[in-house]
Amino acid sequence: MTTPNVCLTCYGRGETATEHGPAVCPDCFGEGKPPARGTRLEWRLRELERVYRDDRSEAAADIVWLVHELRGARDALVQVLARCDDADEGDAVAREVKFLANAALGLYEPT
Repeated sequence: MTTPNVCLTCYGRGETATEHGPAVCPDCFGEGKPPARGTRLEWRLRELERVYRDDRSEAAADIVWLVHELRGARDALVQVLARCDDADEGDAVAREVKFLANAALGLYEPT
């Protein structure tokens, strides 16, 4: 699935219409293009935490735990990606690991 290159809320204009006149688009913050995948993911994780923070059910505890685990896994992949960036250009294993880590994180456009 590809991400559109313009914000689908403001159609790339950077602002939306409100009853008080134009306003900065709440989804792209006036940029006209959608935020990066990692940004969207972090917004969703924060929303999940907010919704389930005070819920004392077992399911809510599992969701909060999964959010914590996902953040830890993403942090580890960022560190792996950074180490692969420091590797020699000719290191085929580092290049493959870098590609796989980036595929999971979505930080860079694949080349």
